[in-house]
Amino acid sequence: MSDLDDWFGGAAPEEAEDDASAEDWLQEDVPAARPWYETIDRRIVVIAVVCVGLLIAVLAAAGVFSGGSHPVTTVSSTVATTPTTTATPTTTPASQQVPAPTTTLKPGDNGAQVKVLQRALASLGFSTGTVDGDYGPATEDAVKQFQRSAGLGDDGIVGSATLRALTAALRNR
Repeated sequence: MSDLDDWFGGAAPEEAEDDASAEDWLQEDVPAARPWYETIDRRIVVIAVVCVGLLIAVLAAAGVFSGGSHPVTTVSSTVATTPTTTATPTTTPASQQVPAPTTTLKPGDNGAQVKVLQRALASLGFSTGTVDGDYGPATEDAVKQFQRSAGLGDDGIVGSATLRALTAALRNR
């Protein structure tokens, strides 16, 4: 006879049948309950996450998440139903006409007349740099370019011939 306290020796032959039936409840194949997150199809989760991401991107692009309010600008257009006829002046009004200098000028000069010269040359498309009243290299180059375009000798000095050509060019502009 075997020792009943022998836990590791195995069951007695006469008890083997009784023990097997007594422990059947431990051996049954009862499916374990799966957690809720394992029962959801992963494709559905991926699609839901993508849709939420797209929704947030669209709302951000529309400016929903910006903190400030934006004024609404409305544009209205009107269509003239009757033609209007107005006379368009062919000359520039005197208030918009750029004057020519009144004295001869040369490199090294400075003052108000040099500013008048620089504005006049700039209005004709000859860049003098900044209008600063100093007859420097940039103003001299602009005078030379104007003189060449007017068919004069390009010495960079605003003499009487250059003054006349400059006055005429400003008047005809």
